[in-house]
Amino acid sequence: MIRTSGLENSQSYIASEDLMKTVNIAMTLEKPLLVKGEPGTGKTMLAQAIADALGKKLLIWNIKYESS
Repeated sequence: MIRTSGLENSQSYIASEDLMKTVNIAMTLEKPLLVKGEPGTGKTMLAQAIADALGKKLLIWNIKYESS
């Protein structure tokens, strides 16, 4: 059975069909999904939309890499 993220019903986030399929596959396989990109590209908004659709609380943990 394919689990869905509920993104298709989101009022605050418009996801492409490919992105919705990717999220739904990760959920169905019960595997993590790494989302990466430049600041401001909507990674946190995606996570918040999924959390909202699932009725879950989003915990945000910002990680910063500094080379020495």
